[in-house]
Amino acid sequence: MSPFESSTRELIAFAGPVHCERVHGAINLVLRGFARATQGPRGGVSEVLFSGASAVALPPDLRDARVIALADEPNKPGASGPAPRRFRIESPELRLELQARSAQLHRDAAAAFFGVVPPPRVPLHLRLGWWLLLTVLRIPGAAGLVGKFRGSA
Repeated sequence: MSPFESSTRELIAFAGPVHCERVHGAINLVLRGFARATQGPRGGVSEVLFSGASAVALPPDLRDARVIALADEPNKPGASGPAPRRFRIESPELRLELQARSAQLHRDAAAAFFGVVPPPRVPLHLRLGWWLLLTVLRIPGAAGLVGKFRGSA
């Protein structure tokens, strides 16, 4: 291995269906699905966003796909800008390599966040009080009566 190369590493392994979408703009390829349970809490959608991805023919849907970052190639002498990075997409249906400027991995943080933050606990008497007040306020003219009880009418 040359000093310019780095080892290959798996960015994400999806479990089940993976939606592949070609878009226009800086991000031009999106893979969207659920990550395997071994790669964090399942519960939210994970996305891999490729910037400047080479034109490859991907079907609209894959199953159990993996995205692997391959070893980087050194810049050629006289080349402007960084060399594109290489990635491999593997699934039971296909295996292909693509080049892209970068890849971003986005995971839904809601499952992890709400797993740590305890749900709010509202006592039963407080819930019943608010339910009663809102029910009374539906009656025409009840708002004025409630205002008199508060002393603001």
